[in-house]
Amino acid sequence: MIIGPPITGTILDKYGPKIPFIMSAISLVIGHSLIIKMLSMNDWSAAMYIWYLGSFMVGLGGGFYSGTYTATVGKWFPDKPGTAMGLAVAGTGSAVIIYSPLIGAYIKSHGFSGNIFLMFIVMSIVCLLGLAVPFWKTPPKDWLPAGMQNVTKSSAKKGNEVIHDYTLQEAVRDKRFWILYFCFIFSAFSNMFFIQNVSLIILEGLSNLMSNETILVSVIPGFLTVSAIAGLIGRFSWGVITDKLGGPWKTLWIVYFFPAITMALFYLGYHSVILIFITGFLFYFGSGGEPVIHYAIVPYVFGRKHLGKVMSILNSFSVGLGIAFGPFVGAYIKDVTGGYFWALVLAVVIRLSGTAFALFGLKMSAQTERLRYTISKIS
Repeated sequence: MIIGPPITGTILDKYGPKIPFIMSAISLVIGHSLIIKMLSMNDWSAAMYIWYLGSFMVGLGGGFYSGTYTATVGKWFPDKPGTAMGLAVAGTGSAVIIYSPLIGAYIKSHGFSGNIFLMFIVMSIVCLLGLAVPFWKTPPKDWLPAGMQNVTKSSAKKGNEVIHDYTLQEAVRDKRFWILYFCFIFSAFSNMFFIQNVSLIILEGLSNLMSNETILVSVIPGFLTVSAIAGLIGRFSWGVITDKLGGPWKTLWIVYFFPAITMALFYLGYHSVILIFITGFLFYFGSGGEPVIHYAIVPYVFGRKHLGKVMSILNSFSVGLGIAFGPFVGAYIKDVTGGYFWALVLAVVIRLSGTAFALFGLKMSAQTERLRYTISKIS
């Protein structure tokens, strides 16, 4: 998530998505092949290096893919970025709902083996080399959907520029880049504090009511299913809501603030199975909109021409760092304090800080829109 997207983002802007998709497929095939090799080894002292290398290659391939498909979608749908990103991100999220039961059923019937990762290799080849490489491309330079062409022509007659395509250097010098950076990194750290430790948090909350075996067999699997469905609904819903409300600045602060409240409510009610499911569903519904709006707001602010590079750099060194270090920080606080209370307090505070940055960005956006409206009236 940190290394892969910046590499493919640069290639995408110059050559389109085909080369990055090929790079993703190669990395995933190599990574999963190494893991298959590792599973056949008996000496862990040697096998662990194969495991580390294989895991790195899988993560690199995933980064190549995530940095490519989102920027490609952003280039094609400037008129409805929220809805388009909602569908795209919901599609990837639905894989968890589809594949997890299938893999679980396979393991139950045949045991855990390298054949599972062989399936992943086949899926990588079919989806990336069989579907993405032949059919995915970026639009021609200065292409606009039909609904935006008339708007562009009328604005050109008035002498106004509808949008400016920022280079990476220009974007970094813009205040909005850093507002979004802190929004993204705060939300990612907060999310990872909670999401990657949620099973252990549930164990902590229900341990006095039922046995750990019951929690692990009955409660947590059901909760993970409900949370996956809630996230899927949230991704698509927040994409549509964003377009209806007039842009991602209008909804960014909401998908930060709402999960902060539901995260606090989750902890307050985590001694009750019913409250865990209700507040968990609401949290994942709200936070499901985050990646959608993150991906939609970058082309909305900085344009599409250099989107691959700008989006990948911004996301990799904000969301990527949060994903990499957030779970560790949350678990470390738990180990030091003996519980998840202070980790979740910090997660809520960080998320509210992200909300403040998002509201500041919304204020700046409103000022910019008023200025453009004034200029258009004068001209």
